[in-house]
Amino acid sequence: MLKRALITAGAGGIGAAIALKAKADGYDVTISDIDIETGEKLAAENGLTFIACDLGDEAQVVEMIEKVGRVDLLVNNAGISGPTTPIAELATSDWNKVFAINVTATFIVCREMVRLMKSTGGSIVNISSVAAKIGYPNRAAYAASKRAVLGLTASLAREVGHDGIRVNAVLPGTVRGARIDDVIAKFAEANDMSIEDAQATYLKRHADGRFVEPEEIASLVVYLGSDAARSITSEFISIDGGFE
Repeated sequence: MLKRALITAGAGGIGAAIALKAKADGYDVTISDIDIETGEKLAAENGLTFIACDLGDEAQVVEMIEKVGRVDLLVNNAGISGPTTPIAELATSDWNKVFAINVTATFIVCREMVRLMKSTGGSIVNISSVAAKIGYPNRAAYAASKRAVLGLTASLAREVGHDGIRVNAVLPGTVRGARIDDVIAKFAEANDMSIEDAQATYLKRHADGRFVEPEEIASLVVYLGSDAARSITSEFISIDGGFE
């Protein structure tokens, strides 16, 4: 029987890498994204299904899940980095925006999908961040939201384990790609340093001295969806090159 997967924010970066790895592993893959042009192009070129969805709109999220139906692997990858701002200067509206996508949207997708998965089981992988477990100055909204994802993951795993649904979180470190380029640029500006120095600062925080590749995240996620990981649930798995 063909396995089915849904990856949110699957048009680029980590999400696209996960989608392509899942496809290579035999999944019928659906990706959702707010970036319609990129999502449609990736889907057309790789035999995926694309659904446009603004995860900040609950009605759109519910409609998306109705279109997709039950899957064997759900990957909640959508997230925004939010501002690089001291807490004393952080606007409530910016805080709420980060939580709306990073936490609330993940909750809604999980809620709607577990109702469909309870009859057959499956795997849910929530993409958190190394920021969930360390002090992250000037990134409070992002770090707090990614920590909240861990609480959601552990609670849901306990609720649906007897239904054959496994729920885990993956905590990437600094992953190569456009998103981290933007984060580093904001970090450089906030700390009055060059882009090169800001990038070097991030690299020094990794014990192996390099950024994580999206494909490494993809391999871990697809493994967590496989039968080989059938005893792994309620885990927070770091893939961060020893980031500290």
